[in-house]
Amino acid sequence: MFSSLVVQAILSGVTNGVIYALIGMGIAVIYKGSGVINAAQGEFSLIGAVVAVFAMKAAGFSYPIAFIAGAVFGILLGIVVDVVLVRPMVRRKADEDAFLLLTIGIAFAISAGVLFFAGRDYFTLPSIGSDGVAIVFDATIRYHAIWVIVACAAIVAALRFFYRKTSFGLAMMAASIDADGAATTGINVAAMRTATYGMGGLLGALAGLLVAPIVPISYYMGLVLTLKGFCAAMIGGLTNPMGAIVGGIILGLVESLAIVFIASAYKDVVAFSVLLVIMILVPQGILGRRGRKGG
Repeated sequence: MFSSLVVQAILSGVTNGVIYALIGMGIAVIYKGSGVINAAQGEFSLIGAVVAVFAMKAAGFSYPIAFIAGAVFGILLGIVVDVVLVRPMVRRKADEDAFLLLTIGIAFAISAGVLFFAGRDYFTLPSIGSDGVAIVFDATIRYHAIWVIVACAAIVAALRFFYRKTSFGLAMMAASIDADGAATTGINVAAMRTATYGMGGLLGALAGLLVAPIVPISYYMGLVLTLKGFCAAMIGGLTNPMGAIVGGIILGLVESLAIVFIASAYKDVVAFSVLLVIMILVPQGILGRRGRKGG
């Protein structure tokens, strides 16, 4: 009986962990490309899910089209944030604190906008595949959760391929490592930064679209998702988007195992305690050193 509880905790932890990882990857992608810690990353997830819900209910779109609409809206939101809000501050040579305050303000504005237009209701999306469950060592996991894990693995592989094998991805990487050097080779650094925000918006929206069938989404969920994603990014290494995968899974497993071995009320305390320990022992994150070298 106890062993099945542990397996159940591991399955739940991995499922939650990959969601945290996607949000953390978005935070790390934007930080690596622009040097800005995006405190509104969870709101990208919120917007992606809400847009998909309204596309289905109000516009009558099918689930696949609504899913794509949510993802595209996340990209557009990221681009708008950079072009309309971040670029003017870059031209004025604002410091890091100003950018952080800007993204915090964006987060509150998006949350308030969702509250105004959508209300306090909770929103869910249909599961990918069937609503059934699979049995794994006497524990259960929803088929949608399996799809979430598979989708996250595919996104990670696609992102890795994009950054390492495509000319556009290599240009984004070059602009993030040495903006002045990249500019001398003809790379449009400002456009690469905008693409970075678009990529971060896409990753955030995908996280929201994948989590909405598991956890009902409401206007205040953005902050919660941002905190968990930020923890994942910090554990893995804020300068290395791929490190967020490691950080997210660690965070998800710690939370779930804390429920089994301690109590559900202390899962966040345990998770943030682990974050503090890792930050003390490895200040740059588990994979942070590789990230500083452009990995």
